[in-house]
Amino acid sequence: MTFPLTLIFMFLVFWRPQDWLFPWMYGYPVLDAVIYVALLTLAMEASQKTYYFPRTPAIALAVGLWFASILSQIVHFYFQGLVDTVPATFRPCFFLILLCVVLQTPRRARMMSWVFVLSAIIMAIHAFMQRKTGFGYVGQTPVYQEDEFTGAIKVRSLFFGIFEDPNDLAQILVSTIPLVFALPYRMNFFTFALCAGGAGFLYKASTFTESRGGLIAAIAMVVAIIFTRLPARWLPYAGVLALIGGLVLCGTMGGKMMDESARERVALWGDANYAFKHNPIFGLGYGMIEEATETSRPVHNAYVSCYGEMGLVGYWFWFSLLQLGFIGCWRSLVALRRPRTPGQIYLKRLAGMTMASLAGFAASAYFLSRTFVFPLFMLFGLANMVPVLVQRALPEDHPPLIDVRRDLFVYCTIGTLLSVVYIYISIIIFNRIIH
Repeated sequence: MTFPLTLIFMFLVFWRPQDWLFPWMYGYPVLDAVIYVALLTLAMEASQKTYYFPRTPAIALAVGLWFASILSQIVHFYFQGLVDTVPATFRPCFFLILLCVVLQTPRRARMMSWVFVLSAIIMAIHAFMQRKTGFGYVGQTPVYQEDEFTGAIKVRSLFFGIFEDPNDLAQILVSTIPLVFALPYRMNFFTFALCAGGAGFLYKASTFTESRGGLIAAIAMVVAIIFTRLPARWLPYAGVLALIGGLVLCGTMGGKMMDESARERVALWGDANYAFKHNPIFGLGYGMIEEATETSRPVHNAYVSCYGEMGLVGYWFWFSLLQLGFIGCWRSLVALRRPRTPGQIYLKRLAGMTMASLAGFAASAYFLSRTFVFPLFMLFGLANMVPVLVQRALPEDHPPLIDVRRDLFVYCTIGTLLSVVYIYISIIIFNRIIH
């Protein structure tokens, strides 16, 4: 019963029926109720030994991230901030733990992918309706915005709830595209054609948002998919080259995308970095980054927002979830370079598509304040559970795909620090372009 409730929760997060289909539900804590019931059923099923905690550091990282968010308020002796932080960060962190517990078979990973794809299709139909007819579900109209460079009016589709912004809608549509290819257990010409059609439909809908973040997500997703076709051992080196290429593109093409909105975001990033320098260990406190900007606005960068609010301590837990997701999917591809069974073939495809989906979301998160949102934590859970599923499909004497001491405490620590430096350099480049 716990896993069906988890899928229902995911569908409610994406679909947001209380915002448009069943308005009488608005104001009721529907998501909290589903999670509470799921917790009760999990406790009952765990007592019957139906579920157990898998061997993944993602669970400990989720717990640590929650405590780090609380600590970011305690060190500043801000009681009201502490009261607000405890439930706000508990929900996504607990859901990640719940997902890791229930997502312990490839079949359930496929079902999770189905929820992603079906929800994205519902959003995509809404985006098409807004572009073609001028209104979507329950008459919601798109955003009409004047292009700063051409003066033309852009029609930008959007959805409801946490996707009630064209950039957020583009992010989830593009990030879901790789998961379309994780739906069929066996891939043949017919199923590939269907998947390609679904992927094209989602991509076309994402273009109706006129989102630069969506375009960046699409580029990162395509690059990641290309990388999965390379020899798996090349992926770390290809990833480093891609990051360097990102800095080069920032310097060569960034000026063409620097409208007033982009310039404001770069200024916000600078304000947040200045505040981070004065609070590098524990940050300003969860949800307090807006206090550090001159205009009291979100910084529109998940990475800057995370380390600015929770310092290096909280950012280490958050970024480690992201980095271990990539490491686990990559190690899975290496281990399954010569799959021998249909199950191993599917798991190899699932690992590659999950990595591409997470890459798209992570790239676009550079321009969006999407630090503690459920879709990201869903991808965290899926990516960190892929090596667990693959490990079970390998021979018993196969070395562990994730070495906690090396991968978490060494590689993730180095990755966390380098990511801050990388982001800082990219912001310097953008500032030079502006000034």
